[in-house]
Amino acid sequence: MKAHLEEDYATKHELHQQYYPMTSALLLNHIDTFIEQLDKLSQLAEGKDWSEHPRLPLILKHNQFVRNTFMRVRERFFG
Repeated sequence: MKAHLEEDYATKHELHQQYYPMTSALLLNHIDTFIEQLDKLSQLAEGKDWSEHPRLPLILKHNQFVRNTFMRVRERFFG
């Protein structure tokens, strides 16, 4: 935080280099876990009567949008 407030770009760069492997691994784990959770939730919706759950189509579309966004991030940063 001090390096940021003092605009010490050399220290900021050093910190980024030092912690990049850890933050990168945590981000990838977050992405993969979240995608897995969205897939499980979408599977729960299979076979549900949409007349009993009228918001289900909207929820599924939202989940697909979020999943696609996470997949684009994953592809962009992790290949």
